[in-house]
Amino acid sequence: MWTKGLFAIMLAVSIAGCSNSVSEPPGKIQRLEIKSRTDAFGGASFGSAGPYELIVAVAHGRLNPNDSANKDVVDLDKAPVVDGWVEYKSDVVILTPKNQAIGRRVMFYDVNNRGNKLATGIYFNEGTGADLKEANAAGNGFLMRQGYTVVWSGWMGSIPLASNGLLVGTSFPVAKNADGSSITGMNRDEFIFENTTNPGTLTLTYPAATLDRSQATLRVKQFATPGNDGFETISSWQYIDASKVQVTRPANYDAGAIYEFIYPARDPIVMGTGFAATRDIVSFLRNEQKDAVGNDNPLNGLRQAPCEVANCAKDRNFDIAIMEGISQSGRFVRDFLWQGFNTGADGRKVFEGMMPLIGGSRKTWTNMRFAQPGRFSRQHEEHFQAGDQFPFTYATINDPLTGKTDGLLARCNANNTCPKVFQIDGGGEFRQARSSLIVSDGAGREVALPDNVRAYHLVGTPHAYQATAPGTRPVNCKYNNASANPSSTTRALTVAMVDWLARDVAPPATRFPTLTNGLSASPSRTAVGFPDLTGVGLTYSEKYNFLYVTDYATVPPVVNVSKKYDVRLPVTDADGNDVVGVRTPDVVVPLASMLPWNERSAGFAEGDVCGTAGSYLPFAATAAARAATGDPRLSLAERYSSKADYVAKITAAANSLKDARLMLPEDVTWWTQRAQAVTVLP
Repeated sequence: MWTKGLFAIMLAVSIAGCSNSVSEPPGKIQRLEIKSRTDAFGGASFGSAGPYELIVAVAHGRLNPNDSANKDVVDLDKAPVVDGWVEYKSDVVILTPKNQAIGRRVMFYDVNNRGNKLATGIYFNEGTGADLKEANAAGNGFLMRQGYTVVWSGWMGSIPLASNGLLVGTSFPVAKNADGSSITGMNRDEFIFENTTNPGTLTLTYPAATLDRSQATLRVKQFATPGNDGFETISSWQYIDASKVQVTRPANYDAGAIYEFIYPARDPIVMGTGFAATRDIVSFLRNEQKDAVGNDNPLNGLRQAPCEVANCAKDRNFDIAIMEGISQSGRFVRDFLWQGFNTGADGRKVFEGMMPLIGGSRKTWTNMRFAQPGRFSRQHEEHFQAGDQFPFTYATINDPLTGKTDGLLARCNANNTCPKVFQIDGGGEFRQARSSLIVSDGAGREVALPDNVRAYHLVGTPHAYQATAPGTRPVNCKYNNASANPSSTTRALTVAMVDWLARDVAPPATRFPTLTNGLSASPSRTAVGFPDLTGVGLTYSEKYNFLYVTDYATVPPVVNVSKKYDVRLPVTDADGNDVVGVRTPDVVVPLASMLPWNERSAGFAEGDVCGTAGSYLPFAATAAARAATGDPRLSLAERYSSKADYVAKITAAANSLKDARLMLPEDVTWWTQRAQAVTVLP
């Protein structure tokens, strides 16, 4: 009897424990605090979707530090707990049709970039301004005319909570020792002044744990080098306070010199909270009718909207959720996927589709102690980024340099939560973000993309689309800056993604250079096929953002200079424009060479690649004019018999992209009107 009774008690405890583990999710939204609900875009109406509402809120979230779904959030076990939960806050900004019943059950989640909302800007709506109450922020209204609900939430722990709908920030916990004292550790900050102010001021990422100068080191070098070589230690600095350092800059280094400050830091933010918070906020907005204290989900009205998919579940607010991010936030998309956060508390996919834009082969420096998620490496700047290491591509492969086996889809493949993916990169990502590693193994062998992934190369676009007029030159760059306009492509691909997810309509085929169809064996001018443009003042650069196997267990990291990844650049045509990819009408029917790279100018580490800028080299007007400079490119007169001829060719190129589902009909008209406004042709 005693044995049976004990067994019954143990069984009851076991059942209770299982029940508790099932009932408590890895995270939950305790309260969605609505700050304001106002008309968006000055009350403008957008076709069948009608006017939009702007909802500004703060999500009060909780994470279970003992749940296996959160086990990889670095230092979550060292965050303060309340009733066993780690608490955080995140800004939430929502654009949704005022009459949700006539909207679409599609969530377009735009990962904010350093707190900034980008979806209504350059790549989709082309609006201006951060205040979504203003009419100019709507731009062409693309996302609204589609009837999507657009959502932003905070993920970057170093951006403070704003609660005003402008910036999107957070209040994340700080990791502490068990006795409540500060966690300390060595940290490395990198700076480039890009000016001649002397002395200069460095703002530290984390506060210094001590102001003892003997515990810190300041080094400087002029140009990027493969490892820790080339640095000179300098002593002409002092702490202003725990967060600022004053540097008397040495005279033999110019404005582009690279400064490295290594110091003992304290109080690391639990940055990985951003991944779990994104998972839980989106899951709440999709699935829950009320938060944990009984407040209504402000998107419940979408349950009445028409289904996007067959046999849709009306117990959800959305049939489809797409995660999109640009640049830093594009790298966040890739990192979120790789780290396994696309699995919700209910085991379902958080996002059915993902669109990382201009992220290249990189991830973020987020889910680590003393993380710096705002950093991103380029050829000259910030090479030491832990998120730049293997894996790079979506397929699970064996890394020939480290022997590790991994891929961005490895975790989601294990539990069937992989999304469909559009990897969208500009030409700048091949030189600055090593996009060739998306389709190669880093040792010269091609890697095929999985069936659920497509890749598109936006030809002629540097790291970020530059809306500047031709002739504008950044002060630290050598050549005039401009860009091919990629926004018509990204709009068309957004529609194609929804069609793929909702109706299983196959998207446009991949248009991305690979080792067999458009990546050169080396970055040399002859291998790439780049024309000799020295006569018109441009010298081809072979420089790119090199990458070596790097150990981040120490500060500074240890670079294995014997293990260098094979990074390739796209082959170009006779004008210097990349051959393989989505070639917009201004590349197919060009007025200039639009290069996705630029060089640093004199006084700014001359010769290294210049940040995120492109180069714009217009064609000569006549054959005689180009002959006078030795320009090998055809002149405008040799290309186009008249302005009408040019406009007709632009329209034909646009229609060709429309037929390939890489341009919407409305943008064909836009491109034709843009061509008609050109003034360089008679």
